[in-house]
Amino acid sequence: MLIRYALLVALAASSVWCLIVVSKSSGSEMLLADAGQSGTPVNVSFWLLASVATLITLSLFRFLVFGLPALVDACFKDTRTWSYLLVLGGLIYGVFYLAS
Repeated sequence: MLIRYALLVALAASSVWCLIVVSKSSGSEMLLADAGQSGTPVNVSFWLLASVATLITLSLFRFLVFGLPALVDACFKDTRTWSYLLVLGGLIYGVFYLAS
């Protein structure tokens, strides 16, 4: 299950990266010139990558809202007290680290 979500995160990151690369003015003009198109550019690749990145981001958001609490509960069911102690210790360390 963890590999599934790791692959989704990798796909989302690569989609957003490709979206940024294609959206640059020099890159999109070069793609249009290579395709032999002229006139006003429609930039279909930009909108395709934007829709893929949006769908993957919504899927990850849905997982964070609905799946992560059940996953954490299943993983730390037996060691709940130690988990709370670890989080509390991290918070206390962060307060002392940021205060100094």
